[in-house]
Amino acid sequence: MCHELKAVSFATTCLFIIININAQFRKTISLREAIDLSIKNNYQLKTDQLRIEEASAALREAIEKKLPNANVSASYLRLSSPSFDLKPNNNNNSNNAPNVSQAAYGMLNISLPIYSGKKIQYGIASSRYLMEAIKLDADADHDAVIQNTIEAFTNLYKAKFTVILFKESLEQSRQRVKDFANLEKNGLLPRNDLLKAQL
Repeated sequence: MCHELKAVSFATTCLFIIININAQFRKTISLREAIDLSIKNNYQLKTDQLRIEEASAALREAIEKKLPNANVSASYLRLSSPSFDLKPNNNNNSNNAPNVSQAAYGMLNISLPIYSGKKIQYGIASSRYLMEAIKLDADADHDAVIQNTIEAFTNLYKAKFTVILFKESLEQSRQRVKDFANLEKNGLLPRNDLLKAQL
């Protein structure tokens, strides 16, 4: 309900901004264009789309949990050991031990869920239901924005024709006052009736 109110109030605000811009530039838009603009610029609908994408990513992640997981890591280490021999070469003192100055190793970890008490299956089902619920909320918000835009467009249409009717009525009243003023000048109408007509 809170989302509907936010969507409705935001759509109304967008429509009044559109009307304000319309009044400045005098561009006539159709109902279809007004609906398209409200849907395109509605903050709540954009937020709903992001929530759907987030739920879709959560569903993919839940499905991937039943697949095997593999991690590979490797490392290489090299030590430099310079040797300075300032003594004269003595062949009697020969050391044939190898000098190890580098090492390499690698690790591969593979894990596969064999049995997790249907936890993965329930997680996938839960993610699917959550995504469907978010899509239904988004559809309801979408319909509320369209309904609010139609109502605002209708109210604008009614207000436009009300202004036209008031202008026509005002023009008729002015014409009646002119007619009564002419009748009063000719002596066919008392001054009090002219004052009432002017009011």
